Amino acid sequence: MSKLNPHIAPPAFASRLLRWFCHSDFHEELAGDLEENFLKNTEIYGLKKAKRKYTIEVLGLLRPSVIKKVRLFNYQNNTAMFKNYTLVAFRNLSRNRLFSAINILGLAMSMAVALLAIVFVTEIYSFDEFHKNKDRIYRVNNIVIKPDGELSVPYASTSLLAAQKIREQVPGIEKVASFFKGFYGDLKTENETYSIEGYFASKEFFEVFTFPMVQGNPETALTEPYSLVLTESTAIKMFNSTDVLGKTLLRRKTPYTITAVVKDPPRNSHLRFDVLGAQSTLASETRNSVLTDWNSMWSSYAYLLVSENRNLEQIQASIDQIAKEENAKSQSLNAKLRIERMSDIFPGEDRWNEVGTVMPNQRLSAMIILALIVIFSACFNYANLSIARSLKRAKEIGVRKVVGAKQGQIFTQFITESILVSLISLILAFFLFRLIRPEFLSLDFYISRTTTLELTTSTYFYFFLFTVLIGFLAGCIPALVMTNFKPISIMKGIANMKVSEGINIRKILIGIQFVLSMGFAILVTLTYKQYQFALNFDLGYETEAILNVELQGNDFDIVKSAFIQIPEIEGISGSAFMPSTGSTNSDHAKIESKADSVVVYSIRINEDYIQNLKHEILAGGPINDDLQKKQMIVNEAFLKQFELGSPIDAIGQIVDYYNENREIVGVIEDFHYGTIYNDIQPFAFIQSEGYLNYTNLKIRSKDMNSTMAKIANAWNSIDSNHDLQASFFDEDIERTYKDLSSSMKTYGLLSIVAISISILGLLGMAVYTAEARLKELTIRKVLGASVQSLVSLLSKNFVIIFIVSAAVAIPTSYYLFKNTIAQNMEYTINIGFWELGSGAILVITTALLTISSQAIKAAKANPSESLRSE
Repeated sequence: MSKLNPHIAPPAFASRLLRWFCHSDFHEELAGDLEENFLKNTEIYGLKKAKRKYTIEVLGLLRPSVIKKVRLFNYQNNTAMFKNYTLVAFRNLSRNRLFSAINILGLAMSMAVALLAIVFVTEIYSFDEFHKNKDRIYRVNNIVIKPDGELSVPYASTSLLAAQKIREQVPGIEKVASFFKGFYGDLKTENETYSIEGYFASKEFFEVFTFPMVQGNPETALTEPYSLVLTESTAIKMFNSTDVLGKTLLRRKTPYTITAVVKDPPRNSHLRFDVLGAQSTLASETRNSVLTDWNSMWSSYAYLLVSENRNLEQIQASIDQIAKEENAKSQSLNAKLRIERMSDIFPGEDRWNEVGTVMPNQRLSAMIILALIVIFSACFNYANLSIARSLKRAKEIGVRKVVGAKQGQIFTQFITESILVSLISLILAFFLFRLIRPEFLSLDFYISRTTTLELTTSTYFYFFLFTVLIGFLAGCIPALVMTNFKPISIMKGIANMKVSEGINIRKILIGIQFVLSMGFAILVTLTYKQYQFALNFDLGYETEAILNVELQGNDFDIVKSAFIQIPEIEGISGSAFMPSTGSTNSDHAKIESKADSVVVYSIRINEDYIQNLKHEILAGGPINDDLQKKQMIVNEAFLKQFELGSPIDAIGQIVDYYNENREIVGVIEDFHYGTIYNDIQPFAFIQSEGYLNYTNLKIRSKDMNSTMAKIANAWNSIDSNHDLQASFFDEDIERTYKDLSSSMKTYGLLSIVAISISILGLLGMAVYTAEARLKELTIRKVLGASVQSLVSLLSKNFVIIFIVSAAVAIPTSYYLFKNTIAQNMEYTINIGFWELGSGAILVITTALLTISSQAIKAAKANPSESLRSE
């Protein structure tokens, strides 16, 4: 067996597990093979994924032919022993129905969340696994370097020029598949028009990626200009058949010939498309500059198929040289090129310009961590109640030890009972999983776009393994507590056993549960407040009753003439996109008298936009649609950045923007064109120049349903091929903060689960405490103690736990909110006492009511009934 570098050693847990279960005759050979695979996978996938694969391979060896014969105990009939343990477990569950129900329900609620996480993670890690050469596919990413030398957020896109240079100059690359995300709009048959989305792809596309052909030749399908590849579903939708080779479709009045039909991209592909056009078509169109321009990196992508015996360091060095040469030629873009394994794309780092929806690593990790927190809360609940109830079984365990039972046997008995409870909980958890699955899918944009949460054979197997593991973990603490004490200690009961001097086991477990419950409740409160703050944020212009209608390729003037006939529409304007919704557009601007250029954000608008949305004009006037003179309206931040003085002084200044000289014709008050994540930066409204994508309708109506019907009819009169796509500005802003909304719902769901588990556990503990001290309470009552004093006696220890839990939960929740949810926000809520304290107060109030109900019940018990055995 080779000696591994300790820095790239396999995971220690998996290695120990293999050594534990593997037969000694096979261990050395199997361990050596696994280590060789591990080293190879480290080079191909990286250390993190290699460790994961090593663990999966070890688990795959859990087979009868490999596992050594282990005799857990020195008994001739282990079957009879386990049968006895199971029978005792069922008797205990039946005898203690309330505690059994609390344990089962608590575990089931947390396990339902965990089952969601298992299915979710399994599905996420299946992405792009279907590609034949997935281990050799890499993507080229751009990292744009700012003028001050800092690296910006990395981009998933790169230029087609970079792809061509790599194709021609870099050794060790077998194929380069590049594509441009610009094939969208309408395709027309003789009778119908269809909206589609796709890419202009290079001829190597099907040699790099594995998308099986239904019709056509993958090697030549994208060779000739104006070639078109349809997916199977698109072909059936358009022609009711996949036998469509040689047929033509019109795109912008240009005929495209269908050369192939491919299977639809599977759900677990990060590349999704309806059609593919030949990239060589771009050379024949007016957009051919995207093929040769280093700066055109925003909508194009490059994937490399590297050779078997590649040297990634040499490949990266060659690519670095290309970037160095092209940066020297470019005056506006300075970028690094970095290659990324396909296996690291989904899930992956948060990059701009992703080709599709990609699940960020941080979101996936957060999902796993939150599920584990809920599970551990339920495990603590089970352990707490099991330790408490063990007092009633002390004599049973003591007698077993006295007559010769070993620690391992007693441990196995408790673990058997715990696993049985866990298996029963799984049945209920499965139904809860089915119940909350639709809500979970609608919880988050990333989840709904990337997963279906459908169950497979492997997920059922994972469910079972997970259930056994949870049963083992939940039963470990009470089992260890009971087995590690002498018979005389057990016979005295465990009520006074401590983890360490002065610290009760049960108090620690209750405290942990309530820290989690209060933490989730506080996070829900803070996130809800931040979400409401974002929705009601003063943007500096009017959004009320503004309906944004997507033009979908139609001429703005034609659409305007149709809508202007509707009396309820007070104003109509046009824009390229919606401000304050996360969409941004920028370029470098320069004024001749100033030394440095500045990044300026902008939106193309028509001349009615400023008035329609009530922007405050400080000087000058609106844009004139006369294109003979390029114009722009700037904000106050623009004036400060370029030191132009007062708004009046700025009028008439000439700015080089988008490679054209533009005259400042107006200055407006600063407004929030970005979101609460962005501070106000230099901004300009510029002439539309034919690039309008939306019309903005100012509506005043007492019957909105009737008005919307009129708008729909007007739309159908000019475009019957596309459904009306319209939404109010307030709805667009609400969608912008979908992440905040989903975080709020996630924490809300987990808060309900965690609080429910904690309260159930507290109910069990309150019942147990009341039962254990019933005679004491009765004697106190006979001697004249009031119900109030008895309730206070039972509750005071719990109150101290709640106060300590709140002292931990409040600052922890504040820190998590500031460093996760609100980490990148420029504008956040003011956090005061009620924002931090309301969640904790709610949990404490609910907990005290639960304790009081049991304390009052015990205090009002009939003394003669309680003391009749004395």
